[in-house]
Amino acid sequence: MKTAPTVSPNGTWILITTLVLVAQPTVGGAFCHAQANAISEGQDSQSEKNTNDTPWKARRDLVQKNSQRRSEFNYYESKVPPYTLPDPLLANDGTPISTVNAWNQSRREELITLFRNKVYGNRPEAEYSIAFEQVAEQKNIWNGLATGRSMMATVSIGDREFNFPFVLFVPNQSQAPVPAVIHINNRYFIPLEKAVSENDPFWPAKTLIERGYATASFHTSDVDPDRKDGYAEGIRAFFAAGKPPTPDAWRSLSAWGWAASRILDHLETQSAIDSEQVAVVGHSRGGKTSLWAACEDPRFAVAYSNNSGCGGAALSRRAYGETVGRITSSFPHWFCESFAEYAKRESDIPVDQHELMALIAPRAVYVASADEDLWADPKGEYTALVSAAPVFELLGTKSITETTMPPLNQPRIAGKTGYHIRSGGHGLGEVDWNWFLDFTDRLTR
Repeated sequence: MKTAPTVSPNGTWILITTLVLVAQPTVGGAFCHAQANAISEGQDSQSEKNTNDTPWKARRDLVQKNSQRRSEFNYYESKVPPYTLPDPLLANDGTPISTVNAWNQSRREELITLFRNKVYGNRPEAEYSIAFEQVAEQKNIWNGLATGRSMMATVSIGDREFNFPFVLFVPNQSQAPVPAVIHINNRYFIPLEKAVSENDPFWPAKTLIERGYATASFHTSDVDPDRKDGYAEGIRAFFAAGKPPTPDAWRSLSAWGWAASRILDHLETQSAIDSEQVAVVGHSRGGKTSLWAACEDPRFAVAYSNNSGCGGAALSRRAYGETVGRITSSFPHWFCESFAEYAKRESDIPVDQHELMALIAPRAVYVASADEDLWADPKGEYTALVSAAPVFELLGTKSITETTMPPLNQPRIAGKTGYHIRSGGHGLGEVDWNWFLDFTDRLTR
């Protein structure tokens, strides 16, 4: 069902898995940590190599290297603290959630309210208008495959305006409306001319067009500067008329997700695009944003989180690699003030990231990790996806339930969820994109 452009800032795809050879959580239940420690310590002592047919596990040499380089952070499974995950299907008052109506009418709102108040902040309710202007256009690029456009979004409140640019590519030769991908670019703005002349692996627009997708991309800092001191220059200060943010107000991650929704507003007006089949994609902090964007905006059919780690796909309670304390002190503009209060007491957070993915169900979620990116806790990302499975199942959608992680470089897909862990480090490239598009092809063709 299509909707008109919203006038409120509150305006996709999942993957789930868990590793059984090391410490395992339960959802809302007990957790045998001692036995798991014995197993994982044995793994840590081995000379490890990931092969083509064995479940992924962190390589011993990388664990040791990271531990020596950042000794204040944990990279050993045996040192993951005991924890119990909150049950997404248990209401705040303890009532079990056993029907679709109970989830849709009460429990989902409870969870999203907790995430707003404790993690990402609350978006403002001020009314505004938005307009889109085409600044430049290139037709028949890539041997006639697509049309590219430089766009400017203008948000207005009264006589005040805020602008941010984005770039859009639409296939020329499709017989029917095509699915689309909105890319949240946390690295740099890629202008139209560069996107046409160079297929940047971070946003390979030509590849997406060749695969049958329209695509748009914007730079996060054009919406809300990715700096501790950037508030005054961004959309959050614009909505607040320059007043300082309240403790529970939205922060940059939510603001970037809001911008992705505004681009979706524009895509809904394009007859060449199937606006009911739009994915939101991000890497690292952009991956955190893509998940939250899909929670806040149910129009997104798919969310893709790439190497998003703490505050994204990875479980906070594992305190593996980057922690709540570290991320909120280094990037205080990403999360509302309450999240920082859970530093070194992650098990007290009333939510965890498996519930973030559950909020996207029964839409689709895809999560990707990298072998050398232990800072983002690949196992914690996979475990969160698996732990969201009860909600997908309640809502009548299949999801990944296999607890052992897949082998390296072998995507795993079940129903509306997908996951891969690839060779290499923290990054987003053509391999990731193509595996993700293989997943979305199943949903949109």
